[in-house]
Amino acid sequence: MKKLFILMFILGMMFIFVGCQGDYYHSNRCVTRDTNHTFTKATIIYGTTNVVVDVVGWQDYQSSDSIQLWVKDPESHNGVKVIYTHLNNVILENPQPEFLPKFNKLF
Repeated sequence: MKKLFILMFILGMMFIFVGCQGDYYHSNRCVTRDTNHTFTKATIIYGTTNVVVDVVGWQDYQSSDSIQLWVKDPESHNGVKVIYTHLNNVILENPQPEFLPKFNKLF
């Protein structure tokens, strides 16, 4: 029984630290790679045009340079539009963060 509990604990910790927290559609924060990053705005670059959108959720991929964004779209039937593009075409930002990061003094 003790070995089973330890095995279940280890498997549970692996699931927590391998993936992202929650469903990507409802989550805007990753556990291992992006612990303190919550983005509410994104600037999407289309050639010479920049479009600023409100971000509902996002997902980046470790094995590629792509990003998938769920953005607010009042014209769609569910209020959300999905955009899949290259990371070079997107600037993610949070203009009003909940807390400021702690930086080490370099000088």
